[in-house]
Amino acid sequence: MKKTKLAAISAAMLIAATAMGALAGCGKDSAHTISVFLLANLHESLFYDEYFDHLEEEFKAEGLNYTIDADYEQESNYYDRLGGMIIRDEVPDIFYVRPNELLQYKDSIVSLQSYLDGAGRDIVEVDKVNKTALDMYRYNPATGELGNPQDDIYAFPKDLSTQQLGYNKTLLTKFEKEIKAAGYEMPYEKDFSKSTYTWEDYKNICKIISESSNKGPTEYACDIPSVEVLVNSYGAPLIDLTGGRANGKVAAIEEGTPLQQAIKYQAELVDCGAGNYMGATYANFTAGRVCFYGLVGSWEVADYNDHLGDGNWGVMPWPTVSGGTDWKGVITSAGYVVSKSCAEDAENPEKGDIAKRVAISFMSSYAQNKLVKDEQISLPLLTDMENSYRDPSNDSIYSPKTRGVFLDVVSGDHGFLPAKYYTYDSVWMKSLDDALEAVWKAGKGGALTKFEQTNWTQVQQNMQQQYDGTKNK
Repeated sequence: MKKTKLAAISAAMLIAATAMGALAGCGKDSAHTISVFLLANLHESLFYDEYFDHLEEEFKAEGLNYTIDADYEQESNYYDRLGGMIIRDEVPDIFYVRPNELLQYKDSIVSLQSYLDGAGRDIVEVDKVNKTALDMYRYNPATGELGNPQDDIYAFPKDLSTQQLGYNKTLLTKFEKEIKAAGYEMPYEKDFSKSTYTWEDYKNICKIISESSNKGPTEYACDIPSVEVLVNSYGAPLIDLTGGRANGKVAAIEEGTPLQQAIKYQAELVDCGAGNYMGATYANFTAGRVCFYGLVGSWEVADYNDHLGDGNWGVMPWPTVSGGTDWKGVITSAGYVVSKSCAEDAENPEKGDIAKRVAISFMSSYAQNKLVKDEQISLPLLTDMENSYRDPSNDSIYSPKTRGVFLDVVSGDHGFLPAKYYTYDSVWMKSLDDALEAVWKAGKGGALTKFEQTNWTQVQQNMQQQYDGTKNK
């Protein structure tokens, strides 16, 4: 029986979603079961229930006596529950990981390379899968390095995705007169193929919105841009890994360095009242109360359409220092691993291959068309789908109309992988996160003062020490 466990959805929706899984999964011969544990929102979980029914029908037609027992969780609880399963030696047959988590769960999973090279090619046209997506799940147990194209793949990607700068077109039109009077174009009128906003432009536009709002705290100009987006825009990564993971060097936070400039910009945005730490949230953006939001996930398109209405929101390039078109956006991904206990099940030797078949099938054209076109919870993972996705004549099929920006991140020249994807975990970022949060909490009129009072050299040293404590795991 499929189970949908999503704490953030309403009780009524939870009952409906669970009932759908119950109708689909109960009453079948469950002599062999593939257990699946995935991180998913409501739209994703409903897709999975339908998709797993499809796979079970395929198994039945082939005389394979398998059912799929799927359980879903949102991010706030997913990793706690997964950790508990591993401690209790109840590892799911298939579960969700991000690239860096291969290192954390390496003792519980198996290489999928031989299946990718062999039977998997009957399910997926591997040569059409975005190479970046495959390579980010490659791992070398001998060196502990991630991402090298020559190493084995340990997870099959479901997608490439991004959290990009989004805007609420309906809300922005309320401030159009003031923004244009200051000499700026509206984002839904600007030709971003020729130029972008500068970071100074963006700050000024958001300040205008903040000062012009007639509803005070119920409307917000923008959230605070990610420090990693900013530091890459200013010209350097958050951590230098050119010498390999064991020799990683956290970026310096000294006068004039990219990371110092990025942090100072955040403080300036907060200090002038343009950036809001507490109010410019996902919940407020989807409720129509935020003009610019920097964490618009490509997997949440259907959700934004539900709340804001298709055509009332869009995505845009991040600003740049110069206003040029060399903007940067972060690439993320979801991948699925197969547990060692499943692959090495002595009582059922074929079970591992069945689980690998389920995991790799998300890269098939059938699954990708449903994810991208029917459900609008994913970007094209297959290269032969990209032109159709980007084509303006398909605006009635895909959304938003500005969706090409998503694709520019994951399949163009603008994307970068977050630093944590090549490190053991992100604990080394905690000192920076704590210091940034203190600056943001200082609020309007106090953020720059807090920035100047903070010992950033010490913050950087703490980050390096924390990184050095995990780099060799």
